[in-house]
Amino acid sequence: MRASRLRSKRTALGELWRDRSAAVAPMVAALGTLLIGAAGFALDAGLYYVGERDLRAATDAAALAAAMNPAQAAERARESLTRNGYDPAILRSVEVGRYCADAALGAAQRFDPGMTLCPGNGRVNAVRIRTGKPAGLFLMRVLGPANPLPDLAASATAARIDEAGVGITSGVLTVTNALVNGVNDLLGALLGIQLRLSTADVEALMASNVDAGLFFDALAQRVGESGTYTDLTNRTVGLRDLLSAAASAADNGATAAALNGVAGQVGNGYAVPLKGLFGLGVWKNMPVGGAAGKPALRAGINAYQLFSYAVQAGNGRVGLSNAVGAVAPGSSVLLAAMATGPMDRPRFSFGPAGETSVATSAVRLQLDVGLPPLGGLANINLPIVIDIGAAQASISAVDCADTAEQARDTRVTVQAQTGLVNAYIGALPANAMTRPMPPLSASDVRETPIASLGPIGINGRAVAGPILGNGGPLIFGTGGQGGIGRPGAPGAPATIGNQAMVGPLLTTLIGNLSLNITPCLPLVCNLSVVTNLVGSVIIAPVAALVGTTIDPLVSNLLAALGIRLGHATVWVTGARCGVPVLV
Repeated sequence: MRASRLRSKRTALGELWRDRSAAVAPMVAALGTLLIGAAGFALDAGLYYVGERDLRAATDAAALAAAMNPAQAAERARESLTRNGYDPAILRSVEVGRYCADAALGAAQRFDPGMTLCPGNGRVNAVRIRTGKPAGLFLMRVLGPANPLPDLAASATAARIDEAGVGITSGVLTVTNALVNGVNDLLGALLGIQLRLSTADVEALMASNVDAGLFFDALAQRVGESGTYTDLTNRTVGLRDLLSAAASAADNGATAAALNGVAGQVGNGYAVPLKGLFGLGVWKNMPVGGAAGKPALRAGINAYQLFSYAVQAGNGRVGLSNAVGAVAPGSSVLLAAMATGPMDRPRFSFGPAGETSVATSAVRLQLDVGLPPLGGLANINLPIVIDIGAAQASISAVDCADTAEQARDTRVTVQAQTGLVNAYIGALPANAMTRPMPPLSASDVRETPIASLGPIGINGRAVAGPILGNGGPLIFGTGGQGGIGRPGAPGAPATIGNQAMVGPLLTTLIGNLSLNITPCLPLVCNLSVVTNLVGSVIIAPVAALVGTTIDPLVSNLLAALGIRLGHATVWVTGARCGVPVLV
């Protein structure tokens, strides 16, 4: 009996040893705390980042509200936080200062609480606020000081920025048949098509604006851009898309019809890099699609200049295969080549004083002037080069009343500068007409064959200029030289210049032509009859061509490019006062 009980106990112990049904229980007991902690951290971390995002958005809104009236910054920030469902006690600090409109400063430096970097007119225009609150914790709260998640915190800086839109153009508003022909010939040559714009088309384009903000938004929709305005203007777009978007934002039906008509003649195969065309100032980091809201980017772009500069921004070329020119009796003047400089400043710019500037293209034109053979001379050809520096303009002041809208007494001051102009006759360096064009000086221009008289060759070289540029302030608004535009009204341009014209420049160039006869045998070089012959059959006819053929041809070609020799014509296409923007 006793042996039987002992065997029964041993059997029970053996079965218990082999039983695994509760093996997980100790593991759960050991790891349960860790599993619950991990789940708690994941939950609390997710809630933390949601809370941080919401706090940042509310802080941004509070900074924008405070910047509208920096004198009441703290009160307005608390009101904004309350409207967004936050206890105003989360406001940790409020600083007021001045936004530095200086592109050379880093983003953090542009808020100047001491107003020492850019005191300007001494008025506060920017606010920086900081907010903070404990994170909403659930399971991680049990860790106490060991909790790895910090308190929520956010900061935002906003400025009430006075800004304006500026463009620099030829300002040609009197449209002639010769100008229309120049537009069709030159821009058509760059596009590689036979452009057909009527006088009414050119007039409608030159006399009207495109609403800049609506244009950018329409273009973003056409090309599928959903990011910021900087993302949009870093793109390369098709010319047809650009013109169609401009048509949808045109001030009037005639301009829209003209833009749509041009869009129908060109294709999207002509690529236009936008990066060098537009400067967006404080709007560059704003998401596209906000032009119709308030505050909005309400400035204009001259419709013709938008088209012309877009064509110039592409890869179009003018060469002997599609040369643009004019024919006078027995003579011809051809634009053999055209080069432009680097687009180091935008053509249209929008923003505050101090960092908003525009420029025309620096342009180099190479003309081939051909004359009929006279007096035994053959192959008479004069290569003329006109070198035109970029005209530039920068907004130096935007003076506004204390209002969020453009006031009647708003005044915008623009510093404008025309470009230097040089002219040459001679052979150029091999890369002189590449794009972007390299600098060219008088010493780079060499003698070139002009004509021949039997075995005698006649070489020539001439330099005229530089015609110095002119500069100074232009005032737009009440009592100024020009008027400020707005959607539906392009405003009045103002021009600064030194009265430089193609005619006097080229007349001086022809008068400076020095000739070299080769081979220079004593009997040949000393014959006054040869010198007189050269003067009568080369210099005199070319001088006569300046006023009748070369001057109007070049003037119209430059006007088609948005350039008036020796002048800078500036448009202030809109102004906004007191628009709060995050910076």
